[in-house]
Amino acid sequence: RLVKGSERVVSLGMLRKPLERGVHGRRWLIASPQHMSAGIANTCKRCFSVEGAETEEDEHEILFFSLRHAATVTLKEMHQFGAQANNKRALLLAAQFLHEELPIRLARRVRELKKLPFGLGETAAMTQVRKLYEKSFFQIRRTPTPKTLEIEENFTQVLDRMMSEHNNVQATVARGLQELLTREGDFAVHQRGIISREHLPGSLASFDFGQFLDRFYLSRVGMRVLVGQHIMLHHPQDGFIGIIQTECQPAFVCSHAIQDAQHICQLSYGIAPNVQMEGSIDMKLPYIPEHLHYIFFELLKNSMRAVVERYKEEQPNKQWKADELPPIVVVFAEGDEDIAIKISDKGGGISRSGMERLWTYSFTTAGKTREKLRQLEHDDKPVMAGFAHGLPLSRIHARAFGGDLQVMSMQGHGTDVYIYLWKLGDREVSVP
Repeated sequence: RLVKGSERVVSLGMLRKPLERGVHGRRWLIASPQHMSAGIANTCKRCFSVEGAETEEDEHEILFFSLRHAATVTLKEMHQFGAQANNKRALLLAAQFLHEELPIRLARRVRELKKLPFGLGETAAMTQVRKLYEKSFFQIRRTPTPKTLEIEENFTQVLDRMMSEHNNVQATVARGLQELLTREGDFAVHQRGIISREHLPGSLASFDFGQFLDRFYLSRVGMRVLVGQHIMLHHPQDGFIGIIQTECQPAFVCSHAIQDAQHICQLSYGIAPNVQMEGSIDMKLPYIPEHLHYIFFELLKNSMRAVVERYKEEQPNKQWKADELPPIVVVFAEGDEDIAIKISDKGGGISRSGMERLWTYSFTTAGKTREKLRQLEHDDKPVMAGFAHGLPLSRIHARAFGGDLQVMSMQGHGTDVYIYLWKLGDREVSVP
């Protein structure tokens, strides 16, 4: 079975052979050129651009990979396989899996970015993101399959550079959305992130941008986990297998996030509420502490800002002290399957109309996103809130390995946020 584009045959990958049993289970690898016809093998050897898709052949190559399904990988699988990383052959197999898997995930995002309606895909920011993904796609495709330790080392360096180049994608995507909404006057963002445009009929008049960003960011988190895990297997740390901490203590990670959030709150408001931790603070599980820190940090920032602004508005002339503000309470509970964490504040809560837009990437209670982005570009001072990405991205991080994040709020009192972590680590999450 071949996919034809124009008169050139684009055929890289339809012939497959299974990866060895017991390493990646159902995973598949592309058959090597010697298993293909001579003409197809010659096509495989073509030198690809590293600056993005510049020719029709490049476009066909991306399209071909975008039609393939991404593999699912559980946290438990990553932890078990990473334990074999001292075996050089295991590193080679992991690198070969990434060499096959990452182009599929990158190509699927490129294809979806190109299909964005209302000219969103042609904005400067979104074009920048798409070109970056195309560049990464061709960088991996032009790198030889890691069959020796030397090639594997070079491939890992390519992945390391790619991670650094993608660090600012989140801010760039936020700029792209703001660029669209301010470029023309007939756009509007409705509840649940639906973007609509006047004078267009029926289904053409609206697009669920929130669902698109959920897919985009879930894929981004998944790729960064896979790449980060492989890179860190080359730099072993005590108590870690790659980026997974064998005995991760959520309360300990939370304590660091509390300090970081209080620091930013102090810079922004001159004061920060206290935080109390209660419950099963000694529990441990294999998990990625970086993900936990991100979730805690974003949620605690929201709670601290709500508490400080509520009481400063009530008595604007008073010089508040931290002990005079109601503390934020973090409760940890361990169940048979899940670990549940509740963050409670008395910051006044969120209105019901606000709750309906809470998970959209264009809604924030902290001011206009465009102004915050401008502040980030021209000011070294950290921004407390206002990008409209923190809460939905926290939920994406929680869901990446089978967990979840839910919000309950009482306007006039405060907000409770519930974080659920899948304790067993074996839940598969569909990769968009």
